[in-house]
Formats: sequence, C-alpha cells, structure tokens
Amino acid sequence: MNSEKFELLCQGDSRILKIYAHRGEVYIVEAGSMVAMTPSFDLNVKAGGIGKMFGRWMSGESALLQEYTALDDGELLLAPTASGDITKIDLDGSKSLRISNGNFLACTEGIDLETKARIKGILGSGEGIFGLRAKGVGTLFVNSCGSIYKINLTEGQEYIVDSSHLVLWDDDMEYSTELACKGVASSFFSGEGFVARFKGPGEILIQTRNPVVLSQNG
Repeated sequence: MNSEKFELLCQGDSRILKIYAHRGEVYIVEAGSMVAMTPSFDLNVKAGGIGKMFGRWMSGESALLQEYTALDDGELLLAPTASGDITKIDLDGSKSLRISNGNFLACTEGIDLETKARIKGILGSGEGIFGLRAKGVGTLFVNSCGSIYKINLTEGQEYIVDSSHLVLWDDDMEYSTELACKGVASSFFSGEGFVARFKGPGEILIQTRNPVVLSQNG
C-alpha cells in the first residue's frame, strides 16, 4: 500500500485521483466519476431524501451521490465526468466552504454536504444560484474546467468573478450576484452574463476555462 493516501495522476485537464483506501474507510463520490477500482469496495447510493435529491439536482450535481466503503485495503480511481483538473482541500472544522455548480468530485466521510441557495442576487439567471456547502473534518476534492487560480482577498477588498468561472469560496464571505453589464440586453450581447461580487477577507478558487462557452463551441 502506498504511504500517500491520495495521489493525483496525469497532467492538465486529464487528471485522475487515486485513493489508497484502508479497510473500513468511506468515500462520498459524485455519480459517474469512478474510473476503476480494486474489487474491495461496497458501493451504495446515497440519496438522503427527496429534498436533498432535488437540491443537489438544482445545484448542478447528480441527484444521487455514491458511497464507497472499503471492505479491505484497496485502490479507487476517480476523474471528473468532463475534462478538467482536480484540487485537494483539507478541512479542519474551523470553517465551511461553498462549492459552485458541478464542481464537487469526492470527499471523505467526515465532511457534510448541504445544498444552499444564494439569498442575495438576481434569481432566474441559471448561473450559480445554487451551490453545495461543505463543512466538517476531512478531505475534499473539487474538479475544474481548466486550471485552478486562487484569489486571496484582504479585509474589505472587493473582487468580481464571472459566475461560470467560480469553483469554491469561503462560506462566510460577503457576496452577491448581478448582471455583468447594465441591462439584460447589454449583458446578452456583450457575451457576459452574471457575475459574483465578493468582499474580503477570504479565499476564492476560480477555473481558467468557462464550461458554458466550451459546451456551446463543442
């Protein structure tokens, strides 16, 4: 068994996460992300009730998460359902994080996932209204379209991010959603839609590619 619990394989937008699991460990995984594994895992669907299923569907994640329990030591290989990078984040219980639509990949059993709607902002945009909140103690993995870039904001510092480029941010940060340009028509013809306005302190993770644009061009 490898001494490293987690290993990121390959490069660029073709990342694979290899988990070296010990007997009894449980991993929560986005449905459809399993690439390969040793025959030492028990797989169960983790629904959590109609409300949670609907919330995850609205957040851009699969309505059903998968729960992998290691019956013996083994390996589990995961990858995003679309091309992208993978980032590892350790949580110590001191804060919670917000994950944008479609960016959750996997986490250890000690992390609790909740679906949260944004209170502020413009509803009906179809972009970033819902997201997942991750809290607890453990390891979290998020996927991105392109590479990850970290933005650290100081007290009172403001920053504007296109909502399609958002991956993750500190849950206690002050933020709101708004049109990129004044007026719906201007935003539409400019090619920019809705943006998120953040106010520090806190950390934001953004992805260097826009998955909405890539899917339209594909």
